[in-house]
Amino acid sequence: MLLLLALLAVTAILAAYSNHFRNSFHFDDATVIQNNAYLRSLKNIPLFFRDATTFSSHPSNAAYRPLTSASFALDYWRSGGLDPFAFHVTQWTLHVLLAALVFFFLRRVLELAGLVPAAGWLALFGATLFGIHRLHTETVNFLTLRSEILSTIGVVGSFVFYQSAPKWRKSLLWLLPAAAGAFAKQSAIAFAPLFAVYLLIFPDEAAVGGAEAERSRWRTCLKTALPPFALAGAFYLLQARLGGPHLIYGSTSPRVYLQTQTFAWLHYLRLFLLPLGLSADADWSPIADWFDTRVFAGVAFTLLWIGAAVFYARRRAAGKAFLFGVVWYFLSLAPSSSLFSLSEMINEHRPYFPDIGLVLCVSAAGGDVLSLGRRSVRNRRLAGAAAVLLLAAHGWGTFQRNEAWRTEESLWKSVTESSPNNGRAWMNYGLIFMARADYGNARTCFERAALLAPNYDVLEINRGILEGATAKPDAAEEHFQRALSLNPTSAMTHFYYGRWLHENRRDREAAAQLARAIAASPADLEARHLLLRVYQDLEEKDSACSLARETLRIAPDDLESAAAASGACPSL
Repeated sequence: MLLLLALLAVTAILAAYSNHFRNSFHFDDATVIQNNAYLRSLKNIPLFFRDATTFSSHPSNAAYRPLTSASFALDYWRSGGLDPFAFHVTQWTLHVLLAALVFFFLRRVLELAGLVPAAGWLALFGATLFGIHRLHTETVNFLTLRSEILSTIGVVGSFVFYQSAPKWRKSLLWLLPAAAGAFAKQSAIAFAPLFAVYLLIFPDEAAVGGAEAERSRWRTCLKTALPPFALAGAFYLLQARLGGPHLIYGSTSPRVYLQTQTFAWLHYLRLFLLPLGLSADADWSPIADWFDTRVFAGVAFTLLWIGAAVFYARRRAAGKAFLFGVVWYFLSLAPSSSLFSLSEMINEHRPYFPDIGLVLCVSAAGGDVLSLGRRSVRNRRLAGAAAVLLLAAHGWGTFQRNEAWRTEESLWKSVTESSPNNGRAWMNYGLIFMARADYGNARTCFERAALLAPNYDVLEINRGILEGATAKPDAAEEHFQRALSLNPTSAMTHFYYGRWLHENRRDREAAAQLARAIAASPADLEARHLLLRVYQDLEEKDSACSLARETLRIAPDDLESAAAASGACPSL
């Protein structure tokens, strides 16, 4: 019966996401996937593990995530190009795989908490809720966030391996999934503190048998928890050494960022309980003052919730699972929502990993309530009906939310409606109109964006492109120059300024700008193609030949570089 319900659960998750497989690329997908020359060949996979700049054609996004890049390269190879369908199939499959691992993880924790008779059913409900939850649509639709899914698979995979194979615990092979997950995203090293708390709450899980384990239970816990911390430390140093040289996280001070995150913790919980008002790019601003009522609300909520969880754990066995779920929530949020400042104050994908703790809380508390009235068949049926209705509501909500992610236009229209004070959203919505040559509406969107984000270098680039398209060369160059003054190292600005110079027959200047763009971003295939055309117009065959050969070493199947090489290189 449980197996049949599990198959129905997978079918329900498939139905909920059935309309997302043809959705387009979004956000950082442009630089991480679409315009990343290194994904064009499987031969570059070893390079991903040595050079973080291969992750994105945008240097400030060059995080060390080689496993994520390798999965994208495989999708590119498998689909024969940039077919979003192939990428989305992999994304959804990994999401369902994680939901399956969550089932096994929840079942064991619930068993340890004394909910043995119903552990399987409760775990299936929790795993299905995780898989179908409306809040997780951003992580599944936004392909670059595959790093989030892969790293979480690593964490949960190590827990399941450890729980399911006690005979293998001394070998430390159970650490391998978490180690692999860290190569997808650094947040997987959160496995170390999570595992330590797991052993503290369920110390019998540290025992590997024998009288020695019984006599020194806490020492055994400490000894068992040390290898994950050693792994976390080693990978942290590796990340620090191999991260991109121009990688940018955020500029807000740690204190202000933490103040803002105290309220974000409450916001993410609200989204888990009631996922309405979702925004793919929220317009939250930093909370500047520590005495802001939102800071007090977030801190009070945190203290009360943790206190209630400790009180519950002391009085009911199921409370131990609930307490572990609460600790999981906060510990897994810490890398993105504490002192480590990031560029955006909140993102809807950040609770993806922490929400495993919340589904554990729901499953544990629900199982405890049912156990109090286990003799009432009516109560169990009502609980089952409520569970089905909740999952059905999330399934329908997920299906509807996927529509917002269908195209760039639908996404940014949605964001301007849900986050009207977001300057980036208005700029991106304006790009939709500019692509249609609807320059009046594009200008309106850009002007509104400028009011909200007056010193945004990417906006200045797009305003320059707009002025160039409307035959205002002086205004266009002024915007490009201002973009460079705001961010002199921006590969994007050098590229678009170079493109504009080429369009205006200033090829010598264009070549210099494009060369700077490629130097800052070697993975930028579009910049390489444009510089090849500029060299051809300048009749600089040696430069064209050198650039074409260099590009073909990175992307051997690049047709434009192959054609340029055949025309410019004497030996070809």
